[in-house]
Order: sequence, then C-alpha cells, then structure tokens
Amino acid sequence: MAKLKIKKNDVWIDMTPMSDVMVLLLTFFMLSANFVKNEVVKVVTPASETMAKVPTTATLDITVDPEGKVFLATDKTVTLEKALDQMLTERDVTLNKEQKQAFLQSTQIGIPVKQLPEFLTKNHEDQVKLLKGAGIPTDSLTNREDQMSEFQLWVKALKKGYKDWYNEQDDATKAGAADRLEICIKADAAAPYATFKKVISELQDINESRYKLVTQYKKSDE
Repeated sequence: MAKLKIKKNDVWIDMTPMSDVMVLLLTFFMLSANFVKNEVVKVVTPASETMAKVPTTATLDITVDPEGKVFLATDKTVTLEKALDQMLTERDVTLNKEQKQAFLQSTQIGIPVKQLPEFLTKNHEDQVKLLKGAGIPTDSLTNREDQMSEFQLWVKALKKGYKDWYNEQDDATKAGAADRLEICIKADAAAPYATFKKVISELQDINESRYKLVTQYKKSDE
C-alpha cells in the first residue's frame, strides 16, 4: 500500500511588527530614563529598613565622605549656573567663559570658590585628586556672627537658582516640575558623626529643616 505523502508548506513569519515594537520600546526607555552622573566622591551609605524612594529630579544632594568632607551636587544645570553666578559675586571671584563651562560639566561641588580659577585650569586627573582632598568649608568665613559659611551660601544659592528657573517657566512646564529643590543627605557609614551633626546644624541655621537621609535598604532579618 502506498504511503500517504504530506504536503510540506514553507512557514513565513512577518517580523516587521516585532521590529517596530522593539524600536518603540527602546525609544521609550531612552527618553524616560534618568541618567546618573558619575560622581567623583562615592560613599557607602548605612543600611535601614525604610523603603521610601529618593527623588531622582530636582534634588540638592549633600554628600559626606568617610573623612568628613562635604560635597554638593544638583541635577539641574541651569540651577547650578545661576548659583555659580551668585557665588562668584558673593566671593568677588571671576571666571572666564571656558572656566564656567568646565565647572558646569562637573558632577560635584567640593572646591572653595576662591580656589576655582586655579582648579579649573588643571587637567581632569588633577582636578579629581584635588576634589577628593578638598570639600566645601562648613565653618564661618570670618569672625562675624552674621557671616554664613560657604556651605550655607551654596545651599541658599542653589535653592534660589532653582526657584528663579521655576518662576521663569510657563504653566505647562511647571505642571510637570517640582516647585523646589529637595535636599538629600548621603553620608558614608564611616563618616564622623560630628560632621554629620554640623551639616544638620548648618541647614537649620538657614531655616532648611526638611531633608531626606539616603540609606540602602536592609531586610529586618539581616
């Protein structure tokens, strides 16, 4: 008896829709992702059981390294530019256009304003070394009781810079933006307690009592 031959048909799958979906997904993730700057000074934060998320935009990040040095950063370049102009005027320091641009490309503030002109003339490797060994002064600049520390001046300038930028925007932009910078303190687990206490005291002296402490999540059984 003759065997029954099954007709074989070629299978063709149209991959065009899949390619379109992949491109759309890739575009979505690229446009919605928040890129994290590569910080020069990195810290290992203490652990806690708090699961509250730290904001990723409109933040003023205060970093305290293991040696107790204090650094500042913000995700808004326009805020940093406005704050820089205010600080240069406050401390009577002048930067040229190239130096200002180089400063705005930095990821952290950690050099006294008076030293910025010399700092910005050095190459990247030397800048990193100087930044790690410096930090923003948190002590009074003079013996006058009404004189704020440079740390306080930077915090006030950054807050004001963001507020000015926010007020310049139209209603559509304001609807999707925070109305103020949110302060986030990220201290290394080995940072001296005296420095951490000093940072809190400095903030309270300029009426900044609302802030978030950044920690890494730890389960209760750990």
